[in-house]
Amino acid sequence: MKQSTSTLSLIILTAGMIFSCGAFAKSTKNAKKNNQKINLSEVLKKYRTTVLVKMNVVKRVKSELLDKETLYKGQMYLAQGKFRWDNDIPEKTQIIFDGKTVWNIQHPPPELPGPLQIAKAKVDKSTKKQILISTILSENGINENFKIMKTTQESGDTTYDLEPKGKDLGVTSLKLKTDRHKNISELSYKDDVGNQTAIQFSNTEFLKKAQSKLFEYTPPKGAQVTNL
Repeated sequence: MKQSTSTLSLIILTAGMIFSCGAFAKSTKNAKKNNQKINLSEVLKKYRTTVLVKMNVVKRVKSELLDKETLYKGQMYLAQGKFRWDNDIPEKTQIIFDGKTVWNIQHPPPELPGPLQIAKAKVDKSTKKQILISTILSENGINENFKIMKTTQESGDTTYDLEPKGKDLGVTSLKLKTDRHKNISELSYKDDVGNQTAIQFSNTEFLKKAQSKLFEYTPPKGAQVTNL
């Protein structure tokens, strides 16, 4: 299973004036960076603390090696550290994370009926970072794992260019875009093997009612389960 973002951080009177101006500029720059972090943190906190977030997802993965792009369409659900991702295109797949275990369910195509192919993996502190969206949405996840290199604003959208602080995330660069409603509209990144991934989010709903069964999974009888 390939599943599967940071932080943004002179002797006479004339010399004294230069120093003062430089100090003010530096202070302003630092304040701007802090505001960027605060704004992004507020957006991520909304996702992290909402009982249930539901959104449509379109994912494009361009393979540098194969020079091929694959399109995925489905829905994603987030619930305070848990998530579920159901894809219908190009084939039916599900990724379910209950906070401890990740299930990757591959449904057979209609023309080739057969058992479900399921990969099961326990998640610990070292492997949890590889679940990128959980890392980004976790408390202090951006500040601890990324540097905010640049912030761009255009027509109500804000794009954050992030650089990972370490190699354990499996990505070499990451961009996160928020819209005028302070919702995450796009997440794009390049992984450590050169693949470029862009994930677009739309029709985001912040729900107050929990649906715990969305994040529960038991393999049906006859399914082929592989423990990773």
